[in-house]
Amino acid sequence: MGGYSSSSDVEFGLNFATYGFPSFPFLLESSIRAERIGFHAVWVPDHLFLPDRVYRAIGGVDGRRDGLDAWIVLAAIATVTKRIRVGSCVTPIPLRKPSILAKTVATLDNLSNGRVIFGVGAGWFSEEFKSYGVRWDRFRVRIAKTIEGVTVIKKLWTEDSPSYNGQFYRIVNAPLWPKPVQKPHPPIFFGGRSEAILKAVAEMGDGWISWAVSSNDFREKLSMIRDMARRVWRDPDVVKPACNLIVSVSEDYDEAYRIAERYATNFFGKPLDEVGDFIVYGEADDCIDGIERFIKAGAVHIAFRPMLNSGIPKFLDIFEKKIVPYFKG
Repeated sequence: MGGYSSSSDVEFGLNFATYGFPSFPFLLESSIRAERIGFHAVWVPDHLFLPDRVYRAIGGVDGRRDGLDAWIVLAAIATVTKRIRVGSCVTPIPLRKPSILAKTVATLDNLSNGRVIFGVGAGWFSEEFKSYGVRWDRFRVRIAKTIEGVTVIKKLWTEDSPSYNGQFYRIVNAPLWPKPVQKPHPPIFFGGRSEAILKAVAEMGDGWISWAVSSNDFREKLSMIRDMARRVWRDPDVVKPACNLIVSVSEDYDEAYRIAERYATNFFGKPLDEVGDFIVYGEADDCIDGIERFIKAGAVHIAFRPMLNSGIPKFLDIFEKKIVPYFKG
């Protein structure tokens, strides 16, 4: 928010890769530890499966494009934690029926006693939609479905028996009880970087969370969001700026570099030095430098995606011993 003024105010999140065969005990134990260390949120991606290149980037099993259901994972995390927030990063609204999704998220907000962050987007992976029999529309239509879907969800969360008859979605005297614990509703963070998404953030979002956006682009797009918000007479400071940093951190710089190089080459199809500073690699001081670039660009919540699930324990060790004391000290 606009009131954040220093690096000591920054929030940290942990964004799990819920693919590459992570076990539930591992995810739950890591979440418990993240809460103890002082992380503000745990995020998980909402995908049915992902492109082959993603699994190559993390050294996954050939042909086994696995993925855990986001909302079951978040519910499990919510039951073993007490304070840390739980969020989707992000849910493609056109992939699911918004009215049913509203029930799922409201239920989780009650289960977690008001800790849900609802990350939403328009979807980007056409094969995921088509393989599961969901219509894949051109971008303009997916954006329209996302905005209308969020409108339906908000009505269900805040009105007693709402009706809505839109271009894509319809509800008729639809009761949704219990309502979410958070009032007026769980915070809605839009993910994406297109102008259409930034406009949606400015007009109806509580936050923006970036993926694969450099610090310079983050600063520029955040300025666009704030300008757009002012044009619709909305206080720009109500939009919380958040970013994802993809990290490979180690006490051995060369090891961190090798992991990051393989990840960048496979995931983005580019050499590491051509990808962008949203990839942070090296030792703790390198990670701190990367975090500070995004704080200076305006981010107040930084979610970390360790490149390898197997690297999460080491990441949490370094984070607890060196990174948290630096920013909170």
